[in-house]
Amino acid sequence: MTNAATQTDTLVEPLPAASPFLETAQAIAAHLAQTAVWDGDRCNWIGSATEPVHGTFQAVQRACAADVYSGTAGVAQFFSQLLAQQPDPALEETLEGAINHVMRDQRTTGGPANYAYYGGALGLASTLIEVGERHNRSDWTAAGWERLNRICAQPVQDFEVDVISGVAGAIPVLLRLLAKYPDPGLGETAVRCGDFLVAKAVQQPNAWAWQALPGQPAMTGYSHGAAGIALALLELYRVTNNPTYYTGAMMGFNFERLHFNPQLQNWPDLREMSSLGVAAPAAGTPPTYGEAWCHGAPGIALSRLRAWQLTGDDSFRQEAEMALNTTHRGIYNLVTNPTAQPNFSLCHGLAGNADVMLEGSRLLRNDLYRQVAEAAGNYGIEKYHRPGLSWPSGVNDPSGTTPGRAEAPGLLLGLAGTGYFYLRLAFPEAVSSALFL
Repeated sequence: MTNAATQTDTLVEPLPAASPFLETAQAIAAHLAQTAVWDGDRCNWIGSATEPVHGTFQAVQRACAADVYSGTAGVAQFFSQLLAQQPDPALEETLEGAINHVMRDQRTTGGPANYAYYGGALGLASTLIEVGERHNRSDWTAAGWERLNRICAQPVQDFEVDVISGVAGAIPVLLRLLAKYPDPGLGETAVRCGDFLVAKAVQQPNAWAWQALPGQPAMTGYSHGAAGIALALLELYRVTNNPTYYTGAMMGFNFERLHFNPQLQNWPDLREMSSLGVAAPAAGTPPTYGEAWCHGAPGIALSRLRAWQLTGDDSFRQEAEMALNTTHRGIYNLVTNPTAQPNFSLCHGLAGNADVMLEGSRLLRNDLYRQVAEAAGNYGIEKYHRPGLSWPSGVNDPSGTTPGRAEAPGLLLGLAGTGYFYLRLAFPEAVSSALFL
């Protein structure tokens, strides 16, 4: 008979404490804990952000909002995932302070982006629920459910379309919760969100598209474009079997296929840059092709990986592999260029692109993709962690007056996301991607 200790040793192989990836994640968390600003029993952070100032976008220093994308809820998610793998009393105190800040934030319903996961109220509610469950805090989960119920009672606002700021991000989160809690209200809200996306689609005979941002055309890509929206509809079809959602998903993916550039193995960034504070390109200039989770091949790779999982359609796997190969080339060019200064954010930085490769490795069982992700991780350790340098964030100064990319604390733009990526490298099967709803 095998005794309990031997059985545990056989089933669980703990990661060595000297793992450079875990060590880096812990160092980033420790820095965040040290730089937290406290007010009683709650804490927050100050960091760089891009804000409109006197009619132009400029880099500023400000206190974080409570959101998942760049605020306190996203930092709390990183701490929670790290503590689930490596308990640490100091970090537990900081996590509680961050959650207290989220719980007291008043911008939870009735304001902009009720249904936004990354950028709004639904992300705060689901963070309270899921972090509360992970740490056995019934008060956090109760607060999260109370907020979620209030959100679900609100109408969807006209601009709440995409993954960042709208229902395309809400649908997979609602369905994830529904899988654990058989609450019919969650399913009804997800259906209402799906119907909203169908109604908002610009429907052509061979493609559907969505104008997700004011003053912008319909776009490709995961964060604001067809990839994320179509995937949300496909997730909803899996649960409801409503053929309208399937049609919308396939038509959305087809919109991106119509824009695919086979020579570049990428999809164009169709944003009108002048409305974002960036100089408009000259007439006749070809479109740019992003290589990030938000715009371009990396985020599209995630959408196709999940679509392949849901449908078994090999065309999605082929598109995912093309997008992953493009992402691979971009990472290789950065880590082998001695003059490159890539930012390490999840949204549009090296950490996010490498996280996509790690997810590709996990789902496709491709060791090369994991090696690429680890190469990016080792690059960051040698360039920033070991010399003790600040990690460059994804916050860009459009005016060009601020050299480099200043430190930011948040999940999608800053340190919490960088640390989350290193935690994923250490525990790829235990820690889910922050980029893959």
